[in-house]
Amino acid sequence: MVEPIGVSAANGAASGVRLLGESDWAWRRRGPTPRAVRAFGLRERGLSRLPGGAGYVWTDGRVVVKPVGCVAEHDWVCGVYAAWDSDCVRVPEPVLPSGDHGSWSVDGWGAHVFLPGRDVELLGELAEVKEASDAFHQSVKDLSRPDFMNDRDDPWAYGDRLAWEGAVPVADGDTLDLIRCLTDHLAPVDDRDQVVHGDVLPNVLVADGLPPAVIDWPPYFRPAGTANAVAVTDALTFRGGSPSLLDEWETGDDWNQLLVRALLYRLGPTGLFAARNRLMGSLVTHVERVRPVVAAVLSR
Repeated sequence: MVEPIGVSAANGAASGVRLLGESDWAWRRRGPTPRAVRAFGLRERGLSRLPGGAGYVWTDGRVVVKPVGCVAEHDWVCGVYAAWDSDCVRVPEPVLPSGDHGSWSVDGWGAHVFLPGRDVELLGELAEVKEASDAFHQSVKDLSRPDFMNDRDDPWAYGDRLAWEGAVPVADGDTLDLIRCLTDHLAPVDDRDQVVHGDVLPNVLVADGLPPAVIDWPPYFRPAGTANAVAVTDALTFRGGSPSLLDEWETGDDWNQLLVRALLYRLGPTGLFAARNRLMGSLVTHVERVRPVVAAVLSR
């Protein structure tokens, strides 16, 4: 079951935010279906869970398979990856399932070729994260805005609309106070929009002798600096990064506005989950951790 939460947005837009229910988690816990295993050519006996991905990511050593949240988004990302030609940054090579599925996914599962590399060491290798992010966004700067963005209804798409489109906050009291404090400081942004990565900080791989890799791409259509603003505010909020990073990662005249909107983008989902008593993991302490980051950003 998926639980809807009604959310109205400015400029005539309206959306319903959908939270995953127990049935959604159940099929993810069970792992890829036999039909998906066959379609992606997986070695069933060699399948094992990978660390990370909440325990829902599997590999047979050659191919990685994981749940697909939005089929249209997944198909679009796979199309971009399949045509990738940058020598500066690597991305996963998608696996097209055999048979007539009409999609890059089967039974809610998608696959890509195992990508060599290790996670960057946070906070010790933030320079590598920025290098990979900048190269990635240079490579995708000319892509058009995909239509699926009009219909996404997950909490993070709501957070993006809260930050950029005036979506009405739905949150518990503590989160709502911070959201209102940040929205009071919103101002127009002049930088052009392009396709961006919404969660680049934990999704960079490095390997000796190879360009950095960017994985697990949730796409949005915002100014390019948005990706680095989210990364650096995440580094301060969840990784204990130094406030000096706010200066070190600065990208231009709109930087302070991008930081404000990055904080709103993260607080939107947290408020939704808190309002429904669904907080878990790092989000349980999100508001407490982010208060000094909000203060540092607004004092710039």
